[in-house]
Amino acid sequence: MLYRAEDFSLSDTFSTDDIQVSVVYSQGPTVQDLESFGGLHRHEFFRKLQRSQLNTLKVQPDVANLFGRAAVAFIPAERTLVDILEFYKMNHICPISERKRFDEVPHLQTSTYTLGVDPYFKRDLFTRHPLTGKVTRHRHPYTALPKFTLPIHPCIAVATAIFLIDLCSDAPPISDTLLAIGRLHAFNSFWARIPKYSSAKSVTSTSSTRSSSSSNSSQSSVSSRSHCSTQSSHTSCSSPSSSPNASCPEKRRRDIDFTGTPPRATKIQRREPSAASVSLVAKTSSSNCAKVTKRPLGHDHCNIRSAHSPRVIGSTDPRNCSHHSPVSKKLLQRRCIPAPSRRIDSLHRHIPV
Repeated sequence: MLYRAEDFSLSDTFSTDDIQVSVVYSQGPTVQDLESFGGLHRHEFFRKLQRSQLNTLKVQPDVANLFGRAAVAFIPAERTLVDILEFYKMNHICPISERKRFDEVPHLQTSTYTLGVDPYFKRDLFTRHPLTGKVTRHRHPYTALPKFTLPIHPCIAVATAIFLIDLCSDAPPISDTLLAIGRLHAFNSFWARIPKYSSAKSVTSTSSTRSSSSSNSSQSSVSSRSHCSTQSSHTSCSSPSSSPNASCPEKRRRDIDFTGTPPRATKIQRREPSAASVSLVAKTSSSNCAKVTKRPLGHDHCNIRSAHSPRVIGSTDPRNCSHHSPVSKKLLQRRCIPAPSRRIDSLHRHIPV
């Protein structure tokens, strides 16, 4: 009679509330070996098979933690172990792309199992008959344990059994075929070259994201075109259709063919001198005139100026200078004293009187 996984316990009282546990529950070299020799992609086991029925068992609540710390493990039958070893050897020598998946091989789907226990585990185990419900006690070293039938895959069970044997090499029952599978796993050097697993869900979500982004971009372009057409219709010229520029925007037509008269330049107003500047100019002119009257200008000097020095208009005559203001010119005219020129002074110095 084959027992189920929920038919063994740590007490003689079996609970009706079974719990589900994962046979392989953590990542590590064991999972890498399963993906390499089992024909899977990298990280495919935990993304696709970790929560599947091939890796899930229903057990009693008090033995759930035994699977977590590798105190117990279900070992497939010897004939199944031989088939798994041959299957792993073929996947090891063939190219990576030509490997076969362990979950697609028909003769590896089912098997009978024996319960392997850590030799350091000394507690009593209890089994319950699946039909009669009779409870049997089993003491260490557990030589009379029954056979089991499980829904998990034998290759996944081998991964856990090898992990138990690695911890305790003398754990019963020992199988030479199981040890050979463990030695083959030691030559796993191609896991890093296996392509990564990409789920169909992620590919679908990526394609949907791309399609939504493209649709959004097309909608935005259509809306921008409609907005531009509406804006151009509102800003079109109001001139008759016979005009060649009737369809052009008003602003652009102004820039291209401007026919209006350009605005006249603003006339710069002349600044009038302030009262302070007028008084300062008057004082300066009076002081210059006083200096000129002090000089002894005789009749000969006047004849020399009239005979030898031509009169220069606008440069030496202060009354004709353009840089003097009207107020300063009037002051000079009232005094009737011409401002001395530098040219007359130079002649006066060089010609003796």
